[in-house]
Amino acid sequence: MLLVAGCSNSQSSSAAKTEDPSAAAVEDSLAQGCTRDVLSALALKWREDKAPLDQDDKKLLQAFMDANMVENTPQYQIFIDHYAAGTGPIALAVAQGTDQEEAITEQLGTESEGVAADCAAAAG
Repeated sequence: MLLVAGCSNSQSSSAAKTEDPSAAAVEDSLAQGCTRDVLSALALKWREDKAPLDQDDKKLLQAFMDANMVENTPQYQIFIDHYAAGTGPIALAVAQGTDQEEAITEQLGTESEGVAADCAAAAG
């Protein structure tokens, strides 16, 4: 239900702001950046659950956490919600014989629409 509310809010927010195209463009840009950052952090965190990350990936994940966790930003809340939602399905897929990376990729596809909707709602 939260996801539906997020979609609904982003649509009404965009419709209400069509009078100011520059504001809508900024919202879209913020939402796209949020979506990209959250999906990247999800992929890295799910990979880290299986094995240690290489130094570059570890720095990327740490940068996201440093920028968002302490202040409990909307991006961090979106990350936490979708991380929790995706962890179980990934573990189940791996237990059933799916490759870890394939399971993560599939779950990112599943979560991407919801992350985008949540980010749009947070930006609006």
